[in-house]
Amino acid sequence: MIRKINHQYTIYNIIAVILTLLICTGIFACNCANALQDEEKNLVIDYEKFNPESTREMADNYFEIAQTQQDDDKMKEYYKRAAAKYYILSNIDRSDSYPCIRLARVYDKLGKDNYAKAYFYRALGLNYKDTEANIHFADFYFTRKQYKKAIEYYQKAIAYGYTPDAQIYKNMGMIYDRFGDIKRAVHYYKESLGLNPQDTELGEKINQLESIDYQNTGYYRRRLRS
Repeated sequence: MIRKINHQYTIYNIIAVILTLLICTGIFACNCANALQDEEKNLVIDYEKFNPESTREMADNYFEIAQTQQDDDKMKEYYKRAAAKYYILSNIDRSDSYPCIRLARVYDKLGKDNYAKAYFYRALGLNYKDTEANIHFADFYFTRKQYKKAIEYYQKAIAYGYTPDAQIYKNMGMIYDRFGDIKRAVHYYKESLGLNPQDTELGEKINQLESIDYQNTGYYRRRLRS
């Protein structure tokens, strides 16, 4: 068991280190965030001088404001401000996965996939059972239509104790629906509907799937081609 857990940590840490090195060497270079440029300049900063509570409070505040912005430029600006604070926070306590997850989500929102993945892997390297890291990594892959990776991390998040909401179950149902696995698709659709009975379209979708003669319609092949 100990060897298995250590192996999990090693895998995530190796991936995180490789992606970080690639980013630093310019392969994944991007100029999306002034905060990241500041990160490289401030490597000699004594992070112990920062107050972790106030830094986290400011970072979370910027993050929440960014999520409410309708204007793209303002949204990006607040996400960059949040990124700068989360980066500092990640160096105050390098064993804390929270700022890594937030940095991953910021870069996810900014469409900077390689940065997002690097920080997700760093978070999972610190704690591969972190439900927040797994669920947001799943969402990351789902929005990019990488469904096999998405379902992998959804399942991990649930296995490690995450309680899904209606949207997560719906996403999982959509993935299995796309895979042509009607049984699992209906199962997760029903879980979603149970949490959100007002979703009448989903109820109709369930009825549609349950009425399919799976063996004779070629539904599975059609879904894979779609």
